[in-house]
Amino acid sequence: MEDRWTNKNIDLSIIANRLVQFFEERNFASSQESSEREYHITVMPSKYYDIVEEIHVYISGQPNDFTVKFDSGSQSRTLVRHGILTTFFGGGRLTLKGLKSQEALEKLEKEFWIYLDKVIWSLGNSAGGSAKR
Repeated sequence: MEDRWTNKNIDLSIIANRLVQFFEERNFASSQESSEREYHITVMPSKYYDIVEEIHVYISGQPNDFTVKFDSGSQSRTLVRHGILTTFFGGGRLTLKGLKSQEALEKLEKEFWIYLDKVIWSLGNSAGGSAKR
C-alpha cells in the first residue's frame, strides 16, 4: 500500500528514523539506506511473527510532498499458491505457512499505518493543511 501527504513540511529523515524504531520495538531487524530523494528501510523476516519474507518501506519526495510505500506479501502469496498446487504431495504445510505469514503481515501493516499517521500528525506543520492520497 502507498499513501501520499502534502503540505506537511516534515524532514523525511525523521520519519525514516521513527519507522525504524517502530520495527525495532517489535523485535524486527532492519536496515536503512538513503539517497537525495528517497529512504529505503528493509525489515528482515521474523519467525516470532510467522513472517517469511522481507518488508520494504520506501519514503520518497520532499518535505511538502512525499509518499510512503509498504511493500510485502509476494512471497507469502507464492507459498499459498504452491501449497494449493501441491496439496496432494504434502503442500498443505506451505499453504498454512503462507497464510500465517499473510495474516501477520496484514496485522503489522495495519499497525504501521496507524503509527505513521500519528507520527505525521505530531510532526506536521500546524500552519499547513494536508491532503492524503
